Amino acid sequence: MAKNRKSVGSLIAEFEAAGKLTASEAQEFRDAPRWVLPFSDVASYLGGSVIFVGLVWIVVALMQDVSQAGIDTALFTASFATAILSFKLMKKGGRLNTLGESIAAVSTMTFAFAIGLLLDIVNVQEDLILLIVSTVALAIGIGLSSRTTFIGTIITVAATQPFMAAVISEFIPDTPITPLLFVGSGSVLIWFSLRNIGLRLIARGAGAVSIVIASIGFSTWDNNLWQPIIGFAIVGLLFTFGAKRMHLEIVAVGGLGITIITGILAGQLFDSPLLQGLSVIGVGAIIIFTAIAISKKGDAVT
Repeated sequence: MAKNRKSVGSLIAEFEAAGKLTASEAQEFRDAPRWVLPFSDVASYLGGSVIFVGLVWIVVALMQDVSQAGIDTALFTASFATAILSFKLMKKGGRLNTLGESIAAVSTMTFAFAIGLLLDIVNVQEDLILLIVSTVALAIGIGLSSRTTFIGTIITVAATQPFMAAVISEFIPDTPITPLLFVGSGSVLIWFSLRNIGLRLIARGAGAVSIVIASIGFSTWDNNLWQPIIGFAIVGLLFTFGAKRMHLEIVAVGGLGITIITGILAGQLFDSPLLQGLSVIGVGAIIIFTAIAISKKGDAVT
């Protein structure tokens, strides 16, 4: 658990007071932007997107005159070629690394399309195609996550929910526990964000959103009381985790989930709109007092 963490501004003020930074140096740190996106990176993202659009354009053109097998061969060839190019660019590092990672995204998507088309050619069921393709993409994303600054995490996050949706559709469709599986996949994404990966914020945020949406879905699945209680417990734990870890995005999403499910519970418990409103206010007050208690113990949401 993170304890006694301080903001950047507080650290700068302490270092300035201790003489570790001059007044001008401290001001430079205060004035520096929190996020900087170099033009070369923007150009790399744009270039990767253009390459992907070009590949799609070529595939569309080929579809008019070439058999599915020929298109699939072209897709596999393109994916391997872009994978080699991506590897070489990332190996050189520096500014070329961003371009290499953007091309890695193109390579992964092209490879996924190629796998999907191949399975369609051999008449594999659609749900199973989605399961296999998302599994392949997920494996690639996880493999790249510790070796890249952003693309491995993005691929993993993008593939996780389609993978879970395919599992549900193939094996356990239309049951009350279906939303809870998305709670599981969201929890895995948050656990994944604790590893040494790039763009941890994206994985945490996507995981938190998945958990909250799934909890709301579970709470409204049937007209009973116990499901909203479980949903409330889930988002409550999410909120507490975010507060203790000082992840503002989890706190914000968890707090929204608590508010919504509190409204669902109030609707189940009370017929009076006045009592429903008062119950929501009461839960809000509990959240505030809990946050204050945590803050007095040395934790602060930043």
